[in-house]
Amino acid sequence: MILDQWESGINLHADEAAVNVNIWISTEGADLQEDDYGGGLVVYTAKPKLSWDFQSYNTNTDFVRKELLEPSNFANVTVKHQPNRCVMFDSALFHQTDKYRFKNGYENGRINLTLLFGEMKKGTSKEEL
Repeated sequence: MILDQWESGINLHADEAAVNVNIWISTEGADLQEDDYGGGLVVYTAKPKLSWDFQSYNTNTDFVRKELLEPSNFANVTVKHQPNRCVMFDSALFHQTDKYRFKNGYENGRINLTLLFGEMKKGTSKEEL
């Protein structure tokens, strides 16, 4: 059986680390969108402001979208899912799983390993310095 709907993974957030390493180890052919974009990672170009605390910006994503992402026209880099692909980026950048469609079954799951290193460096703004 094949999924006939889009799935979503991890919602918009920023990790409290310096470097984020994502590794996809899903099997070849499990991704129903292999020829198109989908199933990967959307990394926005915005970071939390210095005055924001971790709990707030990771639970109030509507505020983050309105205050940071919307003014930047949701500027991002979207990395397509591909088995055995590694994506490394600044953990403070807001990011989320791109929508995906994979075949049903345990062996076809979208398997992602996330490794976090170091301490987060938040964005800066002149009024907060």
